[in-house]
Amino acid sequence: MKPNIVISSPDADFSLTLRHILEVEGFSTDLAMGPAETVDAIRQKQNVGLVLDGRNEFAINLCRSLKSDEGIGQVRIVTLVPAEAEHRYEAFLNAGVDEVFIRPIEPDRYLRALRRLLGADGCRSCTHQEQEGITDGGLTVDTRAHRITYDGRDIHLGPIEFALLRTMAGEPSRVFRRDELSSMAWPQGVFVDPRTVNVHIGRLRRALSAVMGRDIIRTVRGIGYGIEFDRD
Repeated sequence: MKPNIVISSPDADFSLTLRHILEVEGFSTDLAMGPAETVDAIRQKQNVGLVLDGRNEFAINLCRSLKSDEGIGQVRIVTLVPAEAEHRYEAFLNAGVDEVFIRPIEPDRYLRALRRLLGADGCRSCTHQEQEGITDGGLTVDTRAHRITYDGRDIHLGPIEFALLRTMAGEPSRVFRRDELSSMAWPQGVFVDPRTVNVHIGRLRRALSAVMGRDIIRTVRGIGYGIEFDRD
């Protein structure tokens, strides 16, 4: 069965261009022009993703509504935000969006995100495989399912924190500079202040420590951060 994607935008050019790209890649698509139509389209599908036009004034509130609606389930949301609306980037993350990309962007970047979020390995152009998972010290980073567990218990992370953990867990004991982490965890073209990296590392540290009962993130003053799975 083809993975389902709802494209939400009142802009026909945006929607039809995306429909062509997604259907060539093996996705099934539905078009929606407004919030009500978007919700209706999502309710009719299972394992559904939403590609949202970030220019829409209703976009952020729609994301909050979808993520808080228990009747809809686990809709995965990818938002494409034009460069002139880049200031809305953090607001989309706070609204629960799974991935935010700043346009213009190479389609392969959001296609990879959709495949990962939906487990859509059967898409036609999926010729390279992402690492399925990283397991060490009882912590499992499942990159396909976008899921973190420790001894079977889920650890809930935001998209930036997930990307930071995935990056550092891939090379344990290595210390990553803040600029390296920002280039790997944030969309291309977005300026990230080093203090912003510190804030997200702090959130990641608290989320991991709350479940694991220990701090596995190593801070090297003046350089950056890394993970040590055997860290006490």
